[in-house]
Amino acid sequence: MLQGKLDALNMELSATLEARNSDGKSSAGDKHEVGRAMMQQELDKLEEQRAKLIALQQELDRVPQDRVYDRGAFGSLVTTTNGTYFIAVGLGVIEVDGATLYAISLASPIGQLLAGKAVGDAIVFNGRSDVIRSIG
Repeated sequence: MLQGKLDALNMELSATLEARNSDGKSSAGDKHEVGRAMMQQELDKLEEQRAKLIALQQELDRVPQDRVYDRGAFGSLVTTTNGTYFIAVGLGVIEVDGATLYAISLASPIGQLLAGKAVGDAIVFNGRSDVIRSIG
């Protein structure tokens, strides 16, 4: 999922960079400079987005693949009465094999509530009671 976003962002970055570099000097010098400055701002924004996606991918790569979880922790999949949460990086709502999950950071408010909790434990988030049904 992140790789697809990163690939699309890299293509957009390449196209913007190519457009900036192929933009020849026009007779309207100031207009040309403003256009180049705007393209540079767009490039800077895309580079920042790219750096954030790479950081998220690196964080996901840290998730242990063979660990068995009995408590909410980084890398665990926690199913509650109100939803299923993948505790790793904050990506929001994602679909995996037709199931809707919430990809959350351990540092998020719900991530902090789920950390260290076991099956059967209850939490209250945004005024709603929730009970942990399974942890994987």
